[in-house]
Amino acid sequence: MGIKIHKRKTTLRRELFKYLVALGLSFVLVIGLYLALTTFAISAGWVFPANYNEQLIKQGEPIIREAAVVREDMLPLGSKYVVLDKQSHAVLYGNMDDAEVKLASQLVNGRSPAYYGQTVYTLIERPNDYCVLQSDLRPQFSSPYLRSHLPNYEWTGNVLLGLSIVIISFLVTTIFARRFQNSLKTLTRITRHIQNQNLDFAEKKSGIKEFDDVAQALTEMKDALQQSLETQWKMEQTKQEQIAALAHDIKIPVTIIRGNAELLSLSEQNHEQDMYTRYILNASDKIDQHVRMLIMMSRTGSSLTLHKENVAIQEWLKELLSDTRAYAGCKHIAIEQQGQCTDMVVPLDKQLFHRALMNIIANALDHTPEGASMHIDVHCDRHGLTLVITDSGPGFTPEALEKATELFYRGDKGRNADGHYGMGLTFADYVIKLHHGSLQLQNDLKGGGGQVTIRVPSASEEAQSTSNMANGNV
Repeated sequence: MGIKIHKRKTTLRRELFKYLVALGLSFVLVIGLYLALTTFAISAGWVFPANYNEQLIKQGEPIIREAAVVREDMLPLGSKYVVLDKQSHAVLYGNMDDAEVKLASQLVNGRSPAYYGQTVYTLIERPNDYCVLQSDLRPQFSSPYLRSHLPNYEWTGNVLLGLSIVIISFLVTTIFARRFQNSLKTLTRITRHIQNQNLDFAEKKSGIKEFDDVAQALTEMKDALQQSLETQWKMEQTKQEQIAALAHDIKIPVTIIRGNAELLSLSEQNHEQDMYTRYILNASDKIDQHVRMLIMMSRTGSSLTLHKENVAIQEWLKELLSDTRAYAGCKHIAIEQQGQCTDMVVPLDKQLFHRALMNIIANALDHTPEGASMHIDVHCDRHGLTLVITDSGPGFTPEALEKATELFYRGDKGRNADGHYGMGLTFADYVIKLHHGSLQLQNDLKGGGGQVTIRVPSASEEAQSTSNMANGNV
């Protein structure tokens, strides 16, 4: 499965160019619309043009020239004026401030232009004085209400134009960003599929070359990973089949050896012969145990299933302790158990879980020296059952803490003579995981011995965990 092609491919560079073009055209459109609305408002009489006051001054110039005294009501709204003496150019009266009067005086002296920025100064020569009028070259609202409640039309229009540009920029950017986000989401989904080991999926191409190249690389990595996992799975299956076949082949000569040894034990033998016969029988029993373990380990990857039932932990612990003492036999080891689980019930495959725990306990007893002790601590709560098995041996090596649950791992390469072939902890770890539990190896901080902690969830906790997994929660 790969990525489906549904869109014409483009490049990230082309998309960015499209974005800039779309943004530029949007700006031109907004500015053009603003100018068109301004022109329409002026033609409709809603807004006065920028030179409106200047035209009113020119129309009222004869009245101002002949008037005995210039008054504000003769001027357009918002205009200022100053009257200067004709000889001395001293200020006679008016409403201009000092800076504006200075510009007006320069205009009278011929040293200043009539236009100063967006302000126009108009000189009217009267019989005995000069009148200089100041007006702004800015459009303004024709409505007195708007003029009194809003800034001038130019400032108001610029603010609205700026807001329109910001809004249109946001919209255009959002449109293009959404496409990039969809492309990134495709990459995110692919990586999540691979992370969750879901290697059978199909994703559409985004149509952007750079993103599709990354997606294609991830897909090729997925295909390679899928092929590698399939190869690894087939090798594992082959190995398990070979182990099972070898175990069954070994059973035949072991059965013959044990049968003949049992016949020898029925005949009259001296002490030395009887001792050798028992050695053969004991060795054949150990080989038979290892063969059964090999067969069981070969089944763990395929046909091993649980048959759970609600097990009363307190009664089950009694059986476990009884078998533990029986395994210890005449070896002088104190078996100490702490903790109670009265009325605690946990869903278990009783026989399989018991066998897994006995593998761990047997390993702990084998590493506990004579005269020392082995501890089994039990703790029960609403979350489930916790068992802590601690021996008095030398503890796990750093390598063993990492690899002790791997098949055929032996921390002490010479221990195979004692019947350890690295299968017990592997089997126990597998069975505990089938019960949705966990097995943790560490060394006892106080005594230094090896310590194995087993946790198995209660029925309610297991049901909650199963529900979370079904809903996709972690």
